[in-house]
Amino acid sequence: EEWGLKPTDFGKIVALFGVLGIVSNTTLSLIVKQMGLRTFSLFAIVSSLFFPMTAIFTNNYRNVLIAGSIGLYSGAQKVGTTTAITSLANERGIPQGQLQGEKASMLALLKIGCPVIYSALYLKGKEWSMSMNDTEGNKLALQMIMGKFGKKMPFVLNCILGVIAFIVTWQNM
Repeated sequence: EEWGLKPTDFGKIVALFGVLGIVSNTTLSLIVKQMGLRTFSLFAIVSSLFFPMTAIFTNNYRNVLIAGSIGLYSGAQKVGTTTAITSLANERGIPQGQLQGEKASMLALLKIGCPVIYSALYLKGKEWSMSMNDTEGNKLALQMIMGKFGKKMPFVLNCILGVIAFIVTWQNM
């Protein structure tokens, strides 16, 4: 709605991200060998920030497609995390079956909870955007910010989580 996408435009986005996923998965081992796991993980996290940051500051879907293309390794950022968790579990004597079961349970909960959180953020942000049209009073700056960025709150959360992931990875890998 905000970007004025037609069904054919949305189809292009889905196709592009599918192709990017194939390219990143086929070149992943070469890139990790060249960069090392820690550097690659940090690079993947930074590349994952291009898409949400572009979505925050523009309503042009072509710019968002370009940013998504630049961030083609963002989906592979879990490679370093998974390796680190598996290594830590081995050091502590946690059986791989237990680790994989707990990981699957956590991912299942996230697949249920995250869409609810992101939908709620979007709806609340949209409500803020619509209610911030009144420019009277001493809250003008907040009204201008929320009027422009309210509907983009899920992307703001993505950026916050990306920065946290970068810091945690920097300190622990």
